[in-house]
Amino acid sequence: MLCGALTVLILPAAALELHRERTSPNDLALTGQLTGVPAGEVRYATWKDLRALPTTKLRLTGEFVPGEQEVTVVFLTELWNQLPRAPGADTLLATCADGYASVFKHDFIARYRPFLVLEINGLGPDRWPPPGLKFNPAPYVISVSANVEPAVAGVLDVEHKKPWGVTTLEIANFSDRFRGIFSGLWAAPTPASAAGRETWINSCACCHAGPAQTFGGTKSAQPFAVVQAIAGWNPGFFKKYVRDPEALIPTATMEPHPHYTDAQLSALIAFVTAAPATSTGTN
Repeated sequence: MLCGALTVLILPAAALELHRERTSPNDLALTGQLTGVPAGEVRYATWKDLRALPTTKLRLTGEFVPGEQEVTVVFLTELWNQLPRAPGADTLLATCADGYASVFKHDFIARYRPFLVLEINGLGPDRWPPPGLKFNPAPYVISVSANVEPAVAGVLDVEHKKPWGVTTLEIANFSDRFRGIFSGLWAAPTPASAAGRETWINSCACCHAGPAQTFGGTKSAQPFAVVQAIAGWNPGFFKKYVRDPEALIPTATMEPHPHYTDAQLSALIAFVTAAPATSTGTN
């Protein structure tokens, strides 16, 4: 929760400088649709260059450890404006050191105002974790707050829009990176399947890659085909597992989602199983 007023530090606008070589473990890797950068190559933004962008100081309660913390952030809207984006780029894909991922479409960035954390209580990532936190969230954290934008409170699985340990941002075209779940068996979904697809993109893709090389995190070791087989073989088991994984498999590492309704889980199953398959295209 955010409390207190926002302090905006107005700095001269300047395009973010990108470097060919990494200079520090705290450099942010940037890849994807960047003007002047060959496909597949990576560029780096230093913490110092990011800190030179227009920043905002927020006071957050319970964001990292109990109690109030002051964080210095750059809003993704500002970062987006400073990046040399190629035509068609409309999405930021964040990936983390542990394989976790998060999807930030441009309309989400504009609507919910996510931000990149640069400092916690005046300390940069070279001096993290903050006292009281065992897990180091470095080099970067992306977060959202209902006190910055009240509509955040209504976002399903909003915690999936708060990745820690962010190492890389891919500047992407959403249609290209998610083509696999908008074509072939998923080209003409039912309303339920379409709703389930949105849940997949904004939640499940944090740990699971989709079919046909559709973007997703690598934190889960389960290929999409395995998830699909379980959902189709035993929908009841699938629902129970999503809601409380450890109740069925004590060694499960997936986060529980007890807040999902039967309708939401049925929609997710409809998407995952591509049922009914209304397209004759290939997967």
